[in-house]
Amino acid sequence: MCHPFFFRGRSIDYASVIEKVERLAAGGESDPGVVSVDKVIRIVDLSTGERRTYTLTAPDKAKPHYGFISIFSPLGSALLSSRVGDVVEVVVMGFERKVRIIYVQ
Repeated sequence: MCHPFFFRGRSIDYASVIEKVERLAAGGESDPGVVSVDKVIRIVDLSTGERRTYTLTAPDKAKPHYGFISIFSPLGSALLSSRVGDVVEVVVMGFERKVRIIYVQ
C-alpha cells in the first residue's frame, strides 16, 4: 500500500510548484533553512509524532519507499520553499495532515 503522502490520485497545482522552483532558482535556494530540490528534510507528523526524513527530488528521481519524494507529490509540493519550523498542511484524499519541518540540509 502506498503511504498517504504519496497518493497518486491527488491533483497537483503544477503551476504553483513551478512558481516555487523559479523563486528558489532566483535566489532563495542559497538559504540553508529553505526546502528545495536535493535537500534532506526531516519532518514530524503533528497528529502522530512520527518523524521521517526525505530528500526532495525531480519527478524522474523519486523513489518514495527509499525517502526520495518528487516535488510534484502531495508532500513534496507542500514542503517546497518552506522553512525550518514551518507547519505545512498536506491534503490527501480529503484528509488534512500537518507536519512541522524540523531539519533541512
